[in-house]
Amino acid sequence: MLTLGTKLTRLRKKKGYSQQEVADLLQISQPAYHKWETDMTHPDLENLLRVSKIFEVDLSYLTEEGSNLISNNQFEGSNMVANHQHVINMHSPELLQTIVQNQQEISKLIEMQGLLINKLMTDK
Repeated sequence: MLTLGTKLTRLRKKKGYSQQEVADLLQISQPAYHKWETDMTHPDLENLLRVSKIFEVDLSYLTEEGSNLISNNQFEGSNMVANHQHVINMHSPELLQTIVQNQQEISKLIEMQGLLINKLMTDK
């Protein structure tokens, strides 16, 4: 499995770009881009989209297993810009379980809504 950093390095070299050139295209600093290639940090979703356009690859290639994370490099309510990332594993059992539970709750709400509509229509 290739890490996101390895994929970025290979794609950049395939295009013949320097890290500075890619950073300029992304409108970020070269040290920030270097951290992506070395897997020290990861781009947020907006930058992943930009990267996919620059390197002409599907976003799924960048986010597939081995680099399946979406990061958020800023924390709301915090006065600091953090190097810490919020990582979502798109294949985690916990995420899938939460999605299933949410779907079950939605089904219950729809069923209750149907009962309420029937009651309202029969009370006329």
